Amino acid sequence: MNYSVELSELTQGELFHFELNRLLKWIFLQHLVSFFCTCIVVGTGSSGHWTAATEQYPHPVMVVALSRNDELDVLLDAIENGCQTFIVAQSTAIEFLDAFRYVHDRATVRYPHKRVIILTDDADVQWRRTVFEHGAFRDVMDWLLVHPQPDGKRVDLLTTGYGYDEWIPLASHDTSVPGVLHRTVELFPNKRTNLWGRYVRLAIFNYEPYTLWSAVDDPNGANAFYQRNRTLFIDGTEARLFVEFCAKLNCSLEISLDEAGEWGQIFDNRTGDGIIGAVVERRADIGVGALYSWYHESLYLALSKPISRTGVTCIAPKPLPLSSWMTALLPFSTVMWLAVLGTIAVSTVCEMVVSFVTQKFNPNKMHRVDACESIMAIISIFILQAVLIRTTRNPYCSQMILIGSILFVGLMIGNAYSGGLASVMTVPRFEKSIDTVQDLADRNLRWGSTHDAWIFSIQLATQPTIVKLLESFVTYPKDVLHEHAKQRNLAYSIERLPYGHYAVGDYITDVVSSNFEIMLEDIYWENCVAMATKTWPLMDELDELTLRIFQSGIQRYWELEVVTKFADNKVQHAISTSRHFGNPGPIPLQPSHLVGAFFLLAVGLGLGTVCLVLELLWHRLPATNDGTGMAWRSETP
Repeated sequence: MNYSVELSELTQGELFHFELNRLLKWIFLQHLVSFFCTCIVVGTGSSGHWTAATEQYPHPVMVVALSRNDELDVLLDAIENGCQTFIVAQSTAIEFLDAFRYVHDRATVRYPHKRVIILTDDADVQWRRTVFEHGAFRDVMDWLLVHPQPDGKRVDLLTTGYGYDEWIPLASHDTSVPGVLHRTVELFPNKRTNLWGRYVRLAIFNYEPYTLWSAVDDPNGANAFYQRNRTLFIDGTEARLFVEFCAKLNCSLEISLDEAGEWGQIFDNRTGDGIIGAVVERRADIGVGALYSWYHESLYLALSKPISRTGVTCIAPKPLPLSSWMTALLPFSTVMWLAVLGTIAVSTVCEMVVSFVTQKFNPNKMHRVDACESIMAIISIFILQAVLIRTTRNPYCSQMILIGSILFVGLMIGNAYSGGLASVMTVPRFEKSIDTVQDLADRNLRWGSTHDAWIFSIQLATQPTIVKLLESFVTYPKDVLHEHAKQRNLAYSIERLPYGHYAVGDYITDVVSSNFEIMLEDIYWENCVAMATKTWPLMDELDELTLRIFQSGIQRYWELEVVTKFADNKVQHAISTSRHFGNPGPIPLQPSHLVGAFFLLAVGLGLGTVCLVLELLWHRLPATNDGTGMAWRSETP
């Protein structure tokens, strides 16, 4: 009763505003309360009305006055605090749309589902057309136009389709009948199940097997548009995801191409090139093509759910057979050779010391210690040669024990060398292969590709090995990379695909692929994602389809089909079998196996000849004065 009395005391205008506020509150409770926060955008002189209308809403509300100088910062704070829905007055609608993309691009949070309610004052057709033609209009799918009629007795509720530019009536609220609301009307119908042929702008470039495109003459053979003409056919393990996406949602793919820019880059002023440059400049809605979850790019763009996993590794030049002149050195490693040389030196010194000390036991026989004889005797023992042991000269047990221990050690080392030498002469020996990330860094071998995108994921790394790899990474055009592949002086980054294939640049051809082998370790692994603008409204739908396709396992079939159809299968086979070495069996000895021995002989003969010449010159020097007035000349012994 009191409620009726209060309404009867209101004027017609007051009653209309009362019912309008009740309608807005009902819309709030029924359609906005599920969101975390609502932002009410007001203009000059309207903030008081909106504040009074929303005081009792059981929902966080932020009022933003665009007339203030700091309105963009306030709107940004509202979005950062979780505002996904916006109520806008007609007087500030265009200004709000002008700031929509600017503010959202600088926000950290990303909400693809947004709702905008516009409260209009009149039915200006030109104003509605201006809203449709605004660039930010396509970033929101759920629009609601609240239009009070001039007679003050009815409020029309309208929405818009996502495939055509017109407002569609949803319901009308009669303000002359208090309390009657259209509770059964869905004010925000789901428009994401059918996009009515709406264009989805996709940025790609030719990169097997992720994304491939080709121009076709017959529109029936095309599945994508280029410059609004149906002239492209796209394929690939990730391109097929978007073909299925548009088949499901009834949209059309419009392709943005930048072959020179490839993956591209983003500059601080929010410009760029390539795939990610097209997206950040909003020349495309979304980009795909082996894009990883890069940190820098995630600050500017929205990342989808992972499409697939990939491992980044390298194909490095295969190790070459070691030179034949090294045959005599190969049986032992460097450490083993140092140990053997050290043992010979220590044994020689010990033998000389024992000989020098034991000769003191018999003062009647004075013999000098011959260093050359001791060295030759020790070396002879180690190469399993006969040694004359003069027991009559110093018949002492200490000397016998020393020589006996040296004979035993020489026997072990000599036989080990003989066995290793036999193995080296029958089984080919190769250079050390590059198996791990540490091997690649230690070898100081440059590695590279056509774009710096290969190192985006590790640019912030602090591990010394990765930092060293970053310093040795290079980028060249495809023709230069192909020439380096012929010269075997560069390693090449490739991707291990999730189902056993490889993503290899077309500069690695069948001719040069046999010169390389794949590393056993990955440098790093990443998740492949799609990158979209922060306001692209279909990200949730793409994520849902991505996860469904992933769990179905159909990507295994896609990868096999695309690689078989487009990739060079000889290159794929060469890389996959690059670590499988055939066993040729025993190899007959050839003259080349003795090159090492002949090399040592040549070195010995050369050094002997040089020493002989020096000795002859020394013994034929002219007589010199020793300072006493007496002349002397060296005599030949």
